[in-house]
Amino acid sequence: MLVGTLAVPAGAVTSAVAGHPAPSAGRLVQGPREVMWPRNDTHRSAASPGANKGPQQLTYHGGLRGRGIQKHPAVYLVFWGSQWSRTDPYVAYLQRFFRGLYGRGDDWTSLQREYCGGVETGAVSCPPARARVGRPSTGSVLKGVWFDDSALAVPTDLLVASTKLDSVAAEAARAAAHFGNTTRKKNVDVQYVISEPSHFNSVGFGYYCGYHAFVDSDYGPLPYVDLPHVTDLGVDCGQNAVNSGAAGTYDGLSIVAGHEFIEALTDPYPATGWVDSNGGENADKCAWLTEGPGAMANLHLSTGTFAVQGSWSNRAKNGDGGCLMHGAL
Repeated sequence: MLVGTLAVPAGAVTSAVAGHPAPSAGRLVQGPREVMWPRNDTHRSAASPGANKGPQQLTYHGGLRGRGIQKHPAVYLVFWGSQWSRTDPYVAYLQRFFRGLYGRGDDWTSLQREYCGGVETGAVSCPPARARVGRPSTGSVLKGVWFDDSALAVPTDLLVASTKLDSVAAEAARAAAHFGNTTRKKNVDVQYVISEPSHFNSVGFGYYCGYHAFVDSDYGPLPYVDLPHVTDLGVDCGQNAVNSGAAGTYDGLSIVAGHEFIEALTDPYPATGWVDSNGGENADKCAWLTEGPGAMANLHLSTGTFAVQGSWSNRAKNGDGGCLMHGAL
């Protein structure tokens, strides 16, 4: 769900974040953030039963400079801060999750092929000829992993004035430079997933479980995900949501990371892609469901078993719309 009070107005910029040098990506302009709320939070924009038509449907909002989806997604995973241990099981779990997507056993990401770019604003469906959300151009969706241990992570404070540059966005710009993605062309379809270390989460974590946004730069607009250390908040952000005991320790990690990933596929520059009339994206509308179509469940990939949630389909229920877990649209 897009949060107006957390959106940074166009032109609101700072050139550096305390404790880090200014990125070399030029002037950074913060884009709006799209937040995932904790379980049972009344802010979330889940679909109401029996109200799936009309304003419940996702509509296309024109894109940013004509781009409103990711055709060939590429994820760059950043473990931000010298606090990280490379042998942390959390690290291994998150890498396995992304490496397994689009491989054997994954009929979850294919649901996003319903959505396309290049249609008129307000469209609720896609003609056959339009370019759609697709698969990675080659190999795994996970194109790079970086342990940025140059300094302690300096997380964002989402509870202060929103006119300050998001420090996670600044880390995304540093990541783009690290991976050599220093042109606009190289940042088309990219997501920078910034994973924060334990106990150094952004202020306001707990009020939210994660968010995605973008920052404009000389490298082009950079879509990124802020992924706080999800297990720090336990059940409120999904621990044991699907699996019990030790098997469910990291349920929330793949649920939250997956939620933000599939939202960035269909709305990489919030809220210019596929969004409903309440600001809800494809994953917002199905967040934390425990029963029925789209309820949280295990996804069995070649790299392991991971808890994920369903996402919204305008085509479900004969066009009325609804949440689904799997699809081959």
